[in-house]
Amino acid sequence: MQLVLKNIRKSYGSHQVLNGVNCVLESGIHGFLGANGVGKSTLFNILTGYITKDQGDIEYPAFKRDEEVLLSTLPQRFQGYPDMSIQEFMEYLGRLKAKNVPGRLLQEDIKEKLGVFGLDSIRDKKIKKLSGGQLRRLGIAQAFQLNPKIVLLDEPTTGLDPAERVRFKNYLAEAGKNEIILLSTHIVSDLERISKDIYILKDCNFITSGSEEELLEQCQGKVWEMNFTTEEDIERVLCQNQIAMSYERGGQIRVRFIADQQVDKRAMPVKPELNDVYISYFRD
Repeated sequence: MQLVLKNIRKSYGSHQVLNGVNCVLESGIHGFLGANGVGKSTLFNILTGYITKDQGDIEYPAFKRDEEVLLSTLPQRFQGYPDMSIQEFMEYLGRLKAKNVPGRLLQEDIKEKLGVFGLDSIRDKKIKKLSGGQLRRLGIAQAFQLNPKIVLLDEPTTGLDPAERVRFKNYLAEAGKNEIILLSTHIVSDLERISKDIYILKDCNFITSGSEEELLEQCQGKVWEMNFTTEEDIERVLCQNQIAMSYERGGQIRVRFIADQQVDKRAMPVKPELNDVYISYFRD
């Protein structure tokens, strides 16, 4: 099962958003990283058909219409239908997505999804009465309803507490065995240890891609940590090098930064993390 994107281009007037995007995606979790406004949501909207591409081809997996769900999505601003209960909403969506699915199977699937995301006990609650975290969990539950072949998740962990994030990642890891999951985010930790591959989007296209291990190798020997006493000392030593993290400890400022070589004998090399890779591509 594959989702194939060939030379996808999209512009709004003179502003180009996507310039020749290509990729082949199989079952698994595929991460899409990039700053806000770089085209991640535009790419997802093209895949769903909400907007049209200017150029290129998309090959979707085969599916049985009205019996299977080809594609489902969690938009960045999911709202649902405020006056419906959770149960009513899931039943309504289920019929829209696959009208020939037997009622028994639909109800079993609803019970499973609501249970996984901690919503079963409030299934009769109106959507307009949900908290932000509950609404986000409902959005995730409906995205996986009836096990679609392709799932698009746009900033899915917004509004989730730490325990809910862990539960979400555990579910993703299992669902990714049989579904093509595209996860767009600027929160790097969402993708750690669960992604089959990761695409970094910048300047209208993918500037790099690969498995987490392959991307980490790119930063090997380029991540450093060093103690400083003042902000002025940091600016003097690091200059153009990108700071990944800083915190105070024992009266000193501990700084983690990206540099192609050792900038000071006090700088110590450290093991790169996925966030370092992301930051390294946005040093300018």
